[in-house]
Amino acid sequence: MKNNNLLSIFAGVTLFLSAAATAQSFVPSQQQINQFKNLPRAQQEQLAQQMGFDLSILESGTKQSSSDYEEDELDFFERDLDNEKIASELAKQSVAEESTAKLTPFGYDIFESRDEAAKPSSNLPVPSNYTIGPGDSIKLQLFGKESGDYELLVNNDGNIDLPDLGPLNVAGTSFTELKSLVAQKYEQQKIGVSPFISMGQLRTIQIFLVGEVFRPGPLVVTGLSTITTALINSGGVNEIGSLRNIQLKRQGKTVANFDLYDLIVFGDTSNDVRLEQGDVLFVPTAQNIVSIDGQVRRPAIYEMKPSETIADLFQLVGGFLPNADKNAMQVIRGDSEGLSVLNVSAFNPSQMKRKLSNGDFVRVPKSNQEFNNAIVVSGAINLPNVLADSGLSLRDVINKRTLLSNTDLDYALIARKGRFDTKTTVIQFKPRDVLSNSFNLDLQAYDELIVFNRINNEPVDEETEQLKNNDDKKAKDDFKSLDEELNNEDAPESLMEIESNRFTAAGFERESTLQESRKSLLAPLIARLKDEASSFEKVQLVQVSGQVKYPGVYPLAQNSHLQNLIAAGGGLTEAAHLESAEITRIEVADGVSQIKHSNINLLDELSKPAKAQIKLISKDVLNVVRIPQWYEDNQVELKGEVVFPGLYQISEGETLSSVIKRAGGLTNKATLGASLFTREELKEKEKRNIDKAIEDLRQQLANNNLSSSQFTKTIDYESATAVLEDLTDVEPLGRMVINLVDILAGEADADFEVKDGDVLIVPNVTPAISVVGEVFVANTFMFDKNIKVDDYIEMAGGIREFADQSKLYVVRANGSVFVPKSSFWFSSETESILQPGDTIVVPRDTTNYDNLSLWQGVTQILYQTAVALAAIGSL
Repeated sequence: MKNNNLLSIFAGVTLFLSAAATAQSFVPSQQQINQFKNLPRAQQEQLAQQMGFDLSILESGTKQSSSDYEEDELDFFERDLDNEKIASELAKQSVAEESTAKLTPFGYDIFESRDEAAKPSSNLPVPSNYTIGPGDSIKLQLFGKESGDYELLVNNDGNIDLPDLGPLNVAGTSFTELKSLVAQKYEQQKIGVSPFISMGQLRTIQIFLVGEVFRPGPLVVTGLSTITTALINSGGVNEIGSLRNIQLKRQGKTVANFDLYDLIVFGDTSNDVRLEQGDVLFVPTAQNIVSIDGQVRRPAIYEMKPSETIADLFQLVGGFLPNADKNAMQVIRGDSEGLSVLNVSAFNPSQMKRKLSNGDFVRVPKSNQEFNNAIVVSGAINLPNVLADSGLSLRDVINKRTLLSNTDLDYALIARKGRFDTKTTVIQFKPRDVLSNSFNLDLQAYDELIVFNRINNEPVDEETEQLKNNDDKKAKDDFKSLDEELNNEDAPESLMEIESNRFTAAGFERESTLQESRKSLLAPLIARLKDEASSFEKVQLVQVSGQVKYPGVYPLAQNSHLQNLIAAGGGLTEAAHLESAEITRIEVADGVSQIKHSNINLLDELSKPAKAQIKLISKDVLNVVRIPQWYEDNQVELKGEVVFPGLYQISEGETLSSVIKRAGGLTNKATLGASLFTREELKEKEKRNIDKAIEDLRQQLANNNLSSSQFTKTIDYESATAVLEDLTDVEPLGRMVINLVDILAGEADADFEVKDGDVLIVPNVTPAISVVGEVFVANTFMFDKNIKVDDYIEMAGGIREFADQSKLYVVRANGSVFVPKSSFWFSSETESILQPGDTIVVPRDTTNYDNLSLWQGVTQILYQTAVALAAIGSL
């Protein structure tokens, strides 16, 4: 009987293989592989060789994985999530629509597009209650008398084909029941064979999504997919759909209600039910939209269940931020009668149990960020910006450990103003007195301690320095500057910023002020004192000017006297006149203000005890004058043919001849007529004149070209532009024409006083005559007293077409311009009017050009400068 069975199997396999012999490739089914495997090995090899059959398929076939089966493609829909659109739609249900629309809708980010469909991991164990159906594959392993690995597919009839045992119907059974059925089957029909069952590839199922979903309709998912898998693959819920009442319907009945917030907020998947073939996911519209903004961890638009309270909302938002005011929360609610506001405290359980209604808007404000026990410290002291006021005194704060080496030990301030005070009290003291234990003061909450640098970090204002050293400056001008300072609205910070940052976290987090100058440290305090002034309270500011180290406006301290203000200004300078100073004070009598000036002796006042010194009042101005004839470093410079050239200190009223005499006089190579004398103040004046000439010439050029008629010529624009560019590049020399010959000869009228910065250049000029301007070849020729002006012009090639021969002039080597009468140019006299070093200038003819009278003056500036530079270049 056994041989007959083998023959029938062999005949069946042979017949099948013969029928497939003409096929290009042969891929046997699992059942055919099982039959082929039951043949003897020799017959297997014979058939494999005859049919071109790869014998290794026996092994691979018995261990065929689920990937060999064609896997159904899962549905997957991309969604570009538009949070603004969703927020805008949800905000229509809020009583604060505009504010709500700015928030982010909570929970929708889970539906954002991803690269592939969401599906269960292949490594997860199959649940014991998983229902077997067509399309599933079962992995079977046999142990004992027979062994082998098989993967059995559940066909459309719900059967699997067990090796040697035939079909077994498994559709509708659970995974646990399947294992029991197979084990029972082998126990009954096979002796000594033990089966082991596991799941292979899982089937796909089709479900339906309806209601407020992104893409309603059928959806193909895996057999282990859950509600969240289906929602993610389908694009999720639309703008008005509920995230908290997603219903799973099976055979017309609701079998589960899924709350997506349970998964997102709490990680709870207990209601994330596994789907089955034909299930329906229904998403109704959201019914209870609540918005929350302010100092919470996750301000957003939330969907609330009808039974949920304010406390439940704060579980969703993740709680409060540290700066939230939990006592001043508000719920804005609307009804048919209008809007209403509910005050809520997080510390009141009954208020937190209030239920929320659709459209409610919850706002959590920021708490008061002011420190209520703080002392602010700024300036040249190595301490944090904010200190606690717990029993601190000045000695605790100011000591050798905290003060810097550049700290001003003679001036520091305490600005004292309580939280609700309207007036600031300024207390001035000396840090050196604190160090020596001769002064101490208890600090209070809201005190501001300012310690200053001994070295000023403010950029030097040259104009201020000049005024500081100006003996003629009047005290009333000082008072005017104080008045302008008091009315200056361009403060470095607005008063609101100053007040709001005094004792807040913003002030605590500010950058270090160790290197700030007096002016920058005092600016906020001065701005505050200005704002506190009124018709009942005078502004508590005074000013010091003149010979102090740091002139300026300073706060008026309690019981302030003269020594306080001088200390505020950094002390007196070396040039201060100790016997003469002036105090300017404003007094109001009969409704009219008057300015009064009082002269005082500083030495006498400062020698008195502090209490006996002059007391300062609001808007007082102290002007400390300079010692007469005080000059720190006034110098003039002598260059060129001087016996001992160099820098020379000068005294007040010293003349040029005196300085030259101190320098040993001039050498025998000096050309006195070509001397060049410059002065700083003349440079500035010359620069202004050049700039004005350029601007006037531009306007004249424009007017000339616009208003020119057929009888006048238009100036060549390129030539004019070239001259203007040359003039722009001219560096002012500040030259003053002097007669050095007469000065050295002792002529009192020719000599003059020198000033700081004056420069005298005495060159050795080659005796030559230069010809420039409208000639064919501008050149320089050796001086010959027998050669006249017209001869030099002919030697330069003669006059060009556009020259104005009637307006020739000579620039002397000393910078002066000689314009003799025209009859002298071509005089028959043998004596020449020229001198060594002179320059003959032939200007352009401008008589035919309208409105161009400046042209000759401009070219004259150019030529004078050129002559001066030539003299300097000859050194």
